Amino acid sequence: MQPGAPAPDADAVSVPAEDPVFPQDAGAATQNMNAVVDDNATQAIPPVDDDFGGLPMFRDETRKGGATYERTAEIDLSGMDVDGDTPSRERGRRRGGTNGRNKQGILLGAGFVALLLIGGGGAFLIASNSGSDGSDTGSTGGEAAAPEAPVALETGALFPEDIEIEGVKFERVITDDTGDKCETATHGGYGDVLKDNDCQQLIRATYVDADATRAITTGVAALPSPDNATAAQEAQDLGATTWFAGLKGKDDTGTERMGFAGGHASGAQWGPYLVFTLAANSDGRAPEGDDSDLADLSDGFTSNSLESLAENVD
Repeated sequence: MQPGAPAPDADAVSVPAEDPVFPQDAGAATQNMNAVVDDNATQAIPPVDDDFGGLPMFRDETRKGGATYERTAEIDLSGMDVDGDTPSRERGRRRGGTNGRNKQGILLGAGFVALLLIGGGGAFLIASNSGSDGSDTGSTGGEAAAPEAPVALETGALFPEDIEIEGVKFERVITDDTGDKCETATHGGYGDVLKDNDCQQLIRATYVDADATRAITTGVAALPSPDNATAAQEAQDLGATTWFAGLKGKDDTGTERMGFAGGHASGAQWGPYLVFTLAANSDGRAPEGDDSDLADLSDGFTSNSLESLAENVD
């Protein structure tokens, strides 16, 4: 996208509007995640010995002020098997006397909307919180329709080596381009969904902060059309880990557990593209309670990836 060119229409950056699905026993115990049995599953990493707990929980997906947006979801992969090894963790326990429904209310507290604006001769993206009255705090300038067909994406162009999100500096550790083998970067059968919708390319990058305590995988999947992207997004189920996989790096980089780490996930659709982010603790432990820092980082990286995508799509 050339400087001064119109940015993607905020209405075109969309996410599914249906209500999130919770297990029927969500209020009673932690969810037992089924193991992934898939020859194409990625990142075989030995599980850590920490006790993982917590329900996967979802922020609602809401339409406000003509724009569509998604709030982050907490995803827990701790119940998954890795190369046939069963994680040795206690399952089915309550956490602090707070059930999943109460935690859902906590997660609903911070709204998120991605808005593409025109300013300073180029497109930029901001994340804004929705006000208590339900109004959005952002506004849109020049707008352009989302693309109808994808173009080839380059990891180096979309994912800078260094980035600052929510005041935290991150360094890129590893990138990945699956080409049309999108299924190699998924969990829980989501690879079949992408295959069925003829996914053409999936690129990812994983970043760590200076202390190597937080690891973030962000990425973009390119589908043949907006309809394919919508269908693929509607099939996502974080409760069943039917979603994208985090991208692990080498040992001692702070990214080695991203293949199964629990964390806050967020995403959006723009035309034929699905943008996604998983923000996690680098040691692989699932967030405890409402980890607003991880939620904000997940939102921030998704916003940045949308901005970068808009700048690189002609």
